Amino acid sequence: METGYSEKELIEKDERYVIHGWGYSPIVLVEGKGAIVKDINGREYIDAISMMAGPTSIGNSHPKVVEAVKKQVEKISLTFSGSINIPRVKLSEKLAGITPPKLNKFFFACGGSEAVETALEGAMKITGKNEVISLYNAYHGGTLATLSLGQPCHREGFPTIPGFRQIPSPYCYRCSYGKEYPNCNFECARALEDIIRYGTYNDVAAFVLEPMLGNGGHIIPPDKEYFKIVREICDKYNVLLITDEIQTGFGRTGKMWACEHYDFQPDIMVVGKAMGGGLPISATVFREDILPSDFGKRAWHTFTFSGAPIVCAAASAAIDVVIEEKLPERATEMGDFMMERLKSMQEKHPLIGDVRGRGLFIGVELVKDKKTKEKAVDEAAKVLKKSEEKGVLFGISSSVSVGNVIKIKPPLNITEDIAIKILDLFEKAVSEVEKET
Repeated sequence: METGYSEKELIEKDERYVIHGWGYSPIVLVEGKGAIVKDINGREYIDAISMMAGPTSIGNSHPKVVEAVKKQVEKISLTFSGSINIPRVKLSEKLAGITPPKLNKFFFACGGSEAVETALEGAMKITGKNEVISLYNAYHGGTLATLSLGQPCHREGFPTIPGFRQIPSPYCYRCSYGKEYPNCNFECARALEDIIRYGTYNDVAAFVLEPMLGNGGHIIPPDKEYFKIVREICDKYNVLLITDEIQTGFGRTGKMWACEHYDFQPDIMVVGKAMGGGLPISATVFREDILPSDFGKRAWHTFTFSGAPIVCAAASAAIDVVIEEKLPERATEMGDFMMERLKSMQEKHPLIGDVRGRGLFIGVELVKDKKTKEKAVDEAAKVLKKSEEKGVLFGISSSVSVGNVIKIKPPLNITEDIAIKILDLFEKAVSEVEKET
């Protein structure tokens, strides 16, 4: 592909001018269609992480999204956020048709961090309270406030926001209480009431959680009882329940929203990543019945590119693809297929300690020893690297806190042939690392 620069020149110029913030790879990607991306040399890779945990969940450069963007940019590319623009109105109506009941008021932003910030500010304004509780192993964004909701390794060197506290996550493979499900009395859920009563100033505005934790290692809560308990505690103490569906929404887990697996109703929901079909857009979704009558009628919060016509048009097209191609159902089908093969790998590979997931939200936890569950952090990094060399791109959990979970999140419309190739290359990488250790 003609770029005007050689690969070497691009790498050198990138090093000279660009600041990276979340890892680094010298791969120069120049083209992508569906689940296949190409580098500057024409080498193909299978995108098994949907370009950073989900933005290309319908595949890269889906024709319907491309066409929607082309049509919109010819009309108007940007309006000031206080005005009404048609794509934003249409997108809001479309979202209201697929979000959980009563969640039908939307504030649009450019990315997940902005959307979570909006949820926090909204919860504080609605309740008049200022403290927030989240989970261990969580990740809710990269701003100073959202970093305070997540893993300490992500905010190293930065202050924690006063009043932001955490409780253990429902990480059954590594229970914080040394118990085993189902004989655990859901201590991790009941910890919410303990911290509200004994660890706060009785000023808690919100409890924020991912229904299934992404960056923290694809942690999957065991059943509905966990969410029933936290919902009851939130109601008891007038705490708003915020669910972060940025990584799990739009069909990723086999349902449109991960919270649907557990039949619980959040007060505020945050969505993004897959929403834009590859373009930057997110939304904070509020339950209409919790909003004060004048909420949004006065200036309270804004972003310059909030709900821009181009990205709203792209998001509408992306949602159409999810619905028309029945991608939640496809995620279930392909997820079951991949999980069965991975479970089989777990039985014969000593490096694979746990396989967990819903739909195409899959985590493979690598361990040095299955009895002690000692984390195989270095080995996981090697598996990631070897997989990349073989032509498949995976994700990995944050090395400082978890670091040993390989994350598998390909586009939801992958074919069975591609899924088999992903699994074959993964197993080869695991086998090679096992032989080296």
